[in-house]
Amino acid sequence: MKGKILFQSLVLCLCCVGTSCVDSKYDLSDIDTDDLVVGDEWVAPLGTGAITVDDVIKVYKVPSVKIDADGSYVARYEGTLQARKNDLRADEGFEVVASSIISLQDLKGLFDESFKLSLADPHLLLESGLKEGTLDCRMDIKGKPASPVSFFTFSPATQNIWIGPEASSVAAGFTFCQNEELPDAIKDVPETLELHLWGNRAQAAQLPAGALSNIRYRFEAPLAPAVDFEAVTTEHVKDAFDESFVDYIFSGGTATIYGTVTNEMPFDLTIEMLILDESGSQLDISFPLQDVKGASGDVSFEITSENMPKMATARNIDFKMHLKGREKPETLKDGQTISMKLKLKKAGGISI
Repeated sequence: MKGKILFQSLVLCLCCVGTSCVDSKYDLSDIDTDDLVVGDEWVAPLGTGAITVDDVIKVYKVPSVKIDADGSYVARYEGTLQARKNDLRADEGFEVVASSIISLQDLKGLFDESFKLSLADPHLLLESGLKEGTLDCRMDIKGKPASPVSFFTFSPATQNIWIGPEASSVAAGFTFCQNEELPDAIKDVPETLELHLWGNRAQAAQLPAGALSNIRYRFEAPLAPAVDFEAVTTEHVKDAFDESFVDYIFSGGTATIYGTVTNEMPFDLTIEMLILDESGSQLDISFPLQDVKGASGDVSFEITSENMPKMATARNIDFKMHLKGREKPETLKDGQTISMKLKLKKAGGISI
């Protein structure tokens, strides 16, 4: 997958005492040898890598997700409400006049693990095209965990209705109908979203024939995570540790992988580092979780003297990133990245 972090081979940590051949699979373009410090305690660069949107969220697996002109990612579903006959279910003077079912199955592909799709401003747009008459309406939206209800009126002056939590996003030509519960209708990523439009029975009987046969809908969910958004994504760094040099570096003492994370995406991060052997099994080494809030933050993972012997079989790294929404939501945009610039600090115990 493109955008993965490519690490400098640990052989460069020993460049001061010998020369070595570096496999071409390593990205050496971002190595700054000015950062190399040698002594009883020394520091060497591991490299810099960028993680793209496609690596964090599998938008390429979700056909409904489009990129708008400003680069924003938006899940978008369009269709026509199917008109219902007047002899179907009625309730207190209202009857179901049109319905539709939207399949949201593809949204489950956004992440490999379970997630909470809490978005700031999903909205439903209705275009009735009503030229004469008036219809008082109730729209039932059946989702999960919530099934919000909205009330509005179709008329020649209010042909188009915008149902959603935020008035600031309403497009010209639409009448805003606020519903703060709508985000909860998709929070648990239901397989479907059911739309049932109820209309005043007496008013519906006075409408011209076919007046309700072509009500267009558009459900849009900009990928702007709300504060209770939760997801997990894992970045795999293969061959982070060259087996020829693990014995030199991790023969004793302590080591710390540390550096700076720069985050352009609209999530706060909690980063978990896992060390894996060649087969992909996790080594019995635990590191404190590292929080990166806002645009940048520092991370540090210390391999203690007690854990150094366990590094004998270390080959790969997994960075498990726990994504959380922010108090002020922003929309995920094409081209945004999460970048890491990491170094290795070694204290004592080098075997040469």
